[in-house]
Amino acid sequence: MTAAPATRRARTPVASMLLGGLLPVAPLVVLVPLLTWAAAGGWAAVSALLGVGISAAVFVLGVLGIRGVLSGPTATTMAGAFGVLIVQMAVLAVTIWALAQTTWLQVLPLVLAFVVTGLVFQAGLVVGYLRSRPQLDVTLPGEVR
Repeated sequence: MTAAPATRRARTPVASMLLGGLLPVAPLVVLVPLLTWAAAGGWAAVSALLGVGISAAVFVLGVLGIRGVLSGPTATTMAGAFGVLIVQMAVLAVTIWALAQTTWLQVLPLVLAFVVTGLVFQAGLVVGYLRSRPQLDVTLPGEVR
């Protein structure tokens, strides 16, 4: 008698998207500061590390915010999503401004790390979303397989 294979619970689209966004960002936590250190020195690497960490946190909170928007009324979905984007950009701008007031931070590596992390995270979100979608196998009337 063979045992039935264990079934695992399917992930929600949000969980798949977060996983898809965070997995490719994880190597950036090491790679971006290391490359920045090699190119511009220690404080630039610290600035880049802050950039990767803060950017990833803001984008994760944005995905959770979008989840809240989507659970609300349908009529406000687009405005809510735009609001989440504006809040994300405002948080990043205020963070850059506040950190730029320090004497040790280098703004260019921070901003570059923000941008690289954001792009990688967004690409991972798309991949995570596409993986969470079930495939449909539909035979149309008159179609022969």
